[in-house]
Amino acid sequence: MSSPTSQLARTDQARPRLGGVLPERRRFFFVVNKQSGNYLKWLVQHWLGEFLTTEGVAAEIHYLKDVETLRQSLDRAYSEGYRRFVVVGGDGTVSLVASLLRHDDCALGIVPVGTSNMLAQLLRIPLGTRRALEMLLESDCTRPVDALSLGDRIFFLNASVGLSSFSIAGLRSTEKTYLRVLAYMIAVTRGMRKAKTRRYRVEIDGSMTTIDAAELFVDNAGALVTPRVRTSSAQIDDGKADICYVRKAGPVEFGKALLDVFLVRKNRQSFRYVASAVNVRIECDEVVPVQADGDTVATTPVSISVVPAAARFIVRRRD
Repeated sequence: MSSPTSQLARTDQARPRLGGVLPERRRFFFVVNKQSGNYLKWLVQHWLGEFLTTEGVAAEIHYLKDVETLRQSLDRAYSEGYRRFVVVGGDGTVSLVASLLRHDDCALGIVPVGTSNMLAQLLRIPLGTRRALEMLLESDCTRPVDALSLGDRIFFLNASVGLSSFSIAGLRSTEKTYLRVLAYMIAVTRGMRKAKTRRYRVEIDGSMTTIDAAELFVDNAGALVTPRVRTSSAQIDDGKADICYVRKAGPVEFGKALLDVFLVRKNRQSFRYVASAVNVRIECDEVVPVQADGDTVATTPVSISVVPAAARFIVRRRD
């Protein structure tokens, strides 16, 4: 392994090559986020070590420290011929790497060690580290996935303003690391103090409307916590996002909204659907934080667009 300052571990020099040249699908560039919610160092490092000693595999590891260093490492890896990039982290890390790696000929793999790993679940990627790594070697299948574009970043799950964004804005990284899912519950409890119905001016594919909401939700994935818990009819590859909202603030109303989602009610009482769209712009008289894929990423006003097939992900081999 190279010096700590380089944040890289090279293995391609020591590994046997198949016929003198490694096929593309046997070369991997890893991005590891050690701050992810379910990153267990001893477990992840053990299975990564096993993977790196596999005959015919060439790999390089970048330990995430800051965005600019990551950008430089990804650019260099691409110029050196890497086309398979693997994220060892959660949904936020996946969206970060995908945002920096906008090449049509690249495929992303996921070793899910985040808090919810929602995207991995939707793509039926194994949640165990060993099985996820095994799949990278066994599968030559990829699946295109749409994304939400916000500024120079893309996100795969959802973006929102209101209770969720205020809650995540107050969430400390150490809480996510040590408390995991419980951290989000604590953050929501704190965020309730700022939860109130706000008037949003929302432009939906060119048509302007006004929505009074305590939570306004732009949904690309249509699921929460697990794929079975549906927030909307949105799919990660249908080319559109669903706009939904919860009108009133307060524990009772948000409790009803959660029941709407977890019970998959057809006639919802609090979690309401507005429209499906490609382009959405949200404005508010107040400056409201915007969250996407579990991280605070902007403030209002914000423009959100659906990017069809924004990235390709390595998935299980088709039966």
